[in-house]
Amino acid sequence: MNGRRILVQIVKIAVSVGLIAFILHRLSPEHLLADLSRANPWQLVSAAVIFFVSVVLGAFQWHFLLKAGGIDLPVMKTCKVYFVGMFFNNFLPAGIGGDAVKIYDVTRVGNDPHHVFAVTVLDRIIGIAGLCVLALAASLALLAGEGLPHLRLYIFIFAGCVAPVLALVMNRKLSRGVRRLFGKITLWGLGGRFDAVFRHLGEFRRLRMLLVRLTLLAIAVQFLRVVTHVLVALSLGVAVTNLNFIQFFVFVPLLGLIMILPISINGLGVREGAGILLFAQIGFSKEQALLMELITYAIMVMVSLIGGFFFVQRSFERKREIEPQEVRNDV
Repeated sequence: MNGRRILVQIVKIAVSVGLIAFILHRLSPEHLLADLSRANPWQLVSAAVIFFVSVVLGAFQWHFLLKAGGIDLPVMKTCKVYFVGMFFNNFLPAGIGGDAVKIYDVTRVGNDPHHVFAVTVLDRIIGIAGLCVLALAASLALLAGEGLPHLRLYIFIFAGCVAPVLALVMNRKLSRGVRRLFGKITLWGLGGRFDAVFRHLGEFRRLRMLLVRLTLLAIAVQFLRVVTHVLVALSLGVAVTNLNFIQFFVFVPLLGLIMILPISINGLGVREGAGILLFAQIGFSKEQALLMELITYAIMVMVSLIGGFFFVQRSFERKREIEPQEVRNDV
């Protein structure tokens, strides 16, 4: 099993490296460097601040879900754990590594792992729902105006993503059917674990107003992350019109959905290639689209380093707690 996982990671690394090499081969190094030299540092700082605010709001979203589920953590503790999870999301090969770290941190203080897992899954579902609702609104606005190539296909994708996940959480009969299906899995006791997770998810159906408010919060989070892309584009000297601004709210969510596909390392290469194809439709050069995606990703990684600091700080605190205990045992 370990050998298979290693092989999968090697394939993902090969896909990312191969795609980036292919993209760079087809671009002009002179244009790339010229666009990069024109980058406005203050707009990049603004983009980083906006993205940081979006992460803090995302942490509050997870905190409110934990609290509604009976898991009472201090807000600051939740934010630190959330940032640590984001750090591992960016620095572990698998994009779900950060979620595993978050779940471990919360269960380490005595909470049911199935319960924490269910809340974290619901947090992801609400995030995807917020992303798709925002993209649907932008797509419908464009449909009434000048539109975009393949816009109806994009609308179908966004609606297709948001409808099943919401129906699964909100519809008791559908959830019960899925529970029965997964409950038949006997390997490693997965059936019982899935049943426990779905049971905890079902507890949130009575909190529909909370779910609506958290979906609105998720829309705000995703709005800020799209604005991060816009600010990076502006820093590169791209003229973003009002129409382009709305188009960003279609393309960036599409990139977010594409990155979910587990075919590369954290979407590297796939995100940049898809970004070039999409933003070329609204007048971006290939070099501008590539730089926008790479710089935005770099901002995400830089902000996630805050989580790395919290992780190191926590490791030192635990070490200081253990050392006195070892001294007492020696005595």
